[in-house]
Amino acid sequence: MTSRIKCINGYAYSVGGQRSIYKRVDIGKWERFAELSESEHVERVGFRDMDAFTETDMYAVGGHGDVWHYDGNTWKQMGFPSNVQLGTVTCAGDGNVYISGEGGSLWVGKKSTWKRVYEGGSSILWNDVLWFDNKLWLASDYQFRIWDGKAMQSVEHKGESIPAYGHMDARDGLLLVASPHAVWSFDGKEWKTIVAPYPD
Repeated sequence: MTSRIKCINGYAYSVGGQRSIYKRVDIGKWERFAELSESEHVERVGFRDMDAFTETDMYAVGGHGDVWHYDGNTWKQMGFPSNVQLGTVTCAGDGNVYISGEGGSLWVGKKSTWKRVYEGGSSILWNDVLWFDNKLWLASDYQFRIWDGKAMQSVEHKGESIPAYGHMDARDGLLLVASPHAVWSFDGKEWKTIVAPYPD
């Protein structure tokens, strides 16, 4: 079962249950990218996200504290200081790796060294966490935030809160945030409403 499709260095990767990762190598052709050990504890393993700095420095996370690193030759399970449910991993432009988890928590580190920098009190996971405009952006089904390195901040523009939430992606200098009822874009300077919500 696919949990997420991630575009990394021009290729699409599918991550899912039982630690499965597939790479799209051509039109209609997917190849298994990771041969990892399975577990009888199906609910505690399985990837929900992956990201990479390069093709020899990749991360995949999911399950309950299930973190793996790829060095270009082999995948290796990393240590993680908690067994909370993990949702996303982001190889950020500041050189750090960020992992989000249960309660909206946020961890920063690399390989087997991690520090929780935000605990959170949410009942759901972050949908997407990505690096854009030299900031870490986070979106869930009802929240949209920026981590400034010290605290979780609301997203504002010209003194007004941006009412976005849902799912995000960033490509070619543009951040896009989509909820079930509206879509917003941000180019680093201006916010635009791409799809406006229907009036009640």
